[in-house]
Amino acid sequence: MKESTYHIEHDPSGRAKCRECKETIAKGELRIATKYVNEYKGEDVNWFTHRRHLKCFQIPSLAMKGISHTDFVNDHLEDDTDGSILDDETQRAEIVAAIAYKPPRARYGGNKDDKGGKKNVLGKRLAEIKEVMENLPDDDDYDEGGERPAKKAKKSSGDDRETFARAMKKYNKMKNVDLKSVIRWNLGYGTAGAKDLLLLRCIDGHVNGRLGRCPTCFRGKLNLKEEDAGATIICKGYYDEDIAQRIPCGYATAVASAPRLQPWYSDEPTEEEIEAMKSITKKHEAVAGRKGGDGNIPPAMATAAKKLEENWESLCRKEKAQSIVNICTMTCKTRVDLPQDEKKASIAVGKFLMSNMDATALEMLGLVIKEFGLSSAKEKAWAKQKSAMAGSCEVSANAGIVQAFHELSKYYFKDGNSGAGYAYTKAISPITRLDYEITEDNAKCLAKGKTKVFGIRKRMADKIYEFYSTGTIQQLEEKRALHS
Repeated sequence: MKESTYHIEHDPSGRAKCRECKETIAKGELRIATKYVNEYKGEDVNWFTHRRHLKCFQIPSLAMKGISHTDFVNDHLEDDTDGSILDDETQRAEIVAAIAYKPPRARYGGNKDDKGGKKNVLGKRLAEIKEVMENLPDDDDYDEGGERPAKKAKKSSGDDRETFARAMKKYNKMKNVDLKSVIRWNLGYGTAGAKDLLLLRCIDGHVNGRLGRCPTCFRGKLNLKEEDAGATIICKGYYDEDIAQRIPCGYATAVASAPRLQPWYSDEPTEEEIEAMKSITKKHEAVAGRKGGDGNIPPAMATAAKKLEENWESLCRKEKAQSIVNICTMTCKTRVDLPQDEKKASIAVGKFLMSNMDATALEMLGLVIKEFGLSSAKEKAWAKQKSAMAGSCEVSANAGIVQAFHELSKYYFKDGNSGAGYAYTKAISPITRLDYEITEDNAKCLAKGKTKVFGIRKRMADKIYEFYSTGTIQQLEEKRALHS
């Protein structure tokens, strides 16, 4: 970043949104535009602009340390208005006052509005819990005996005020840095946000247990929805390092239905406890995410691999690969989820042989199972994902098309087509909110006429019709074959 310039101007269209409060700036309203200029080697100068309401704008604390609001307007603010508004002393003083004004920060502010104009539901809920906490008996100590509070708490309905008040008694006096430490110890939630949100995360975890991974995308971190004060658990997706792309997820469920892990640590856990938590998370991502397995070899496959040990060293690499493939596909009930094409399966196993030349037949079989997983485990994960999606839909019968669109979006993101990936992801949200079951008869009506659903276009309606008329989507089958 080489330099920044600041401009006062009238909004020309009424389409721009304030960078801070996210509200639309009215047409003709005064705003401050911050123009950032980047200069790259061998390239032209690139720039981008952030626009803010006057009352939302803050003078940069590092770049302009010690500069008063009056000096900023006089020396650094460029006048791009039609009538040169800064030439008028009265209007200049009003602009200085508007920039200098900052609304008071509310602590448990149940009666005040936030920047976006919405009621501070989070502040209201914390104020109610605090009121119950103050009425608790003086001898009601939440940390009796001073033992490690790694308790296995029962799931709460999300509105048990007294239980939450007892938890608040423990965390209420903690500073932000201490609350963030507690959240990090439990490998969940997120450490961004104001103290009210951090406090609610700690209270929720203490009462219900720490949140697990998302049951639909399997890798996203679940978090409390701030807009309804934690009554809903949501997943915003995850960053896929393999394709350098953020994969969105629209999962949402009631707080009582969210997957939880125990125990919750309010004191710093030991190294052994941290490793135990990490292993649970990795196993969940691998098995539940249908990405691989834990490496456990079924008895029948282990017996076949041991028999192969006798002649293992005398076999060439191609014969070894084919032997492992034969063992992996020896039974229909328990088989490794290798590519369906036998040649592709042999090539995939051959790559493991090249990087593990000294591995025995049994060790090689374990590596293959750990990478590709067992088909039976993946079928269970698939059923679990569909059940989770059914729980997030208003009508559980619509979970099938939601799951199909979710899988399609994932494949498109992997192919680098993020536009199509986002299109399928955006179509999931309106489907989950439908209060009636989608059928072959009403599928195409979702994109036209009086029954049109906002967010579903004709192309998506055609895919939905294809799913309910044939049981699948041809495009999805092609993607599955390509990525198998």
